[in-house]
Amino acid sequence: MSPYTVLFVDDSDFMTQHVSETLESEHGYDVETVTTAAEARSAFESTAFDCVIASYELVDESGIELAASLQDLADELPFVLFTGNPLEPLVEEAQDAGVTAFVSKSDHATGDMNVFANRIRLSIEAVN
Repeated sequence: MSPYTVLFVDDSDFMTQHVSETLESEHGYDVETVTTAAEARSAFESTAFDCVIASYELVDESGIELAASLQDLADELPFVLFTGNPLEPLVEEAQDAGVTAFVSKSDHATGDMNVFANRIRLSIEAVN
């Protein structure tokens, strides 16, 4: 089985490197990284992704706004919101925008990231 291809959208160099390297080396994902919502939409022109992971706070818009805009480009695309913010105030708006899962930066972006990788896999398998 070929690995899943995910798009990771975050403007932090450290976070981008850590997450992409861990998901690739420890969990077998193919990870493409971009730093803005605009770059994420452009990436869809050349690559088919199984899932998008985006930070809540992007330089050009929120991850929730990105999720809403991608619904038009890719029907039933799993979208994982990656945030350090409290989740409760974001849940309803995020789900309305097409966010399918949430991952806390503080709890799940360290070590081997088993919970993070599992959340991605389950999000992808739920639509396939």
